[in-house]
Amino acid sequence: MEKKSAIGFQLIGVRTEQFAIVEPDFDTNTPLEITANFEIGKDETQKVLSLLLLAKFSLEDRPIIILECSCHFKIEDESWTSFKDPESNALIMPKGFITHLAVITVGTARGILHAKTEGTKFNGFLLPTLNVSEVFPTEVRIE
Repeated sequence: MEKKSAIGFQLIGVRTEQFAIVEPDFDTNTPLEITANFEIGKDETQKVLSLLLLAKFSLEDRPIIILECSCHFKIEDESWTSFKDPESNALIMPKGFITHLAVITVGTARGILHAKTEGTKFNGFLLPTLNVSEVFPTEVRIE
């Protein structure tokens, strides 16, 4: 059995890029729609990967809450080098690793949502569990 090497990284930053309660009055009997989208960025010089999550709670296509947050991960030099495509400047992130970073980002977004809505009627809005393995079904290539 081949031993897998660990990927060295650390969470070095969290940012609330955007938070808005767009529509404070709404019909609580109408089901909410929740959408979540990821974007991934890289800083070659600092060897940092950034995952940005945009989550929207909407009623009948009208946004109620918009939350956009990012987590920034410093990748160990050896791991960064192992991700590099030798024929281009792209990084090829293993599925399991990018999924792990996405799970951390979603958990961070839950905490931000709770902190921003604590003591309000919106505190019951929870970001549900997301199957991020479906979001990133294969390795991810970052140009």
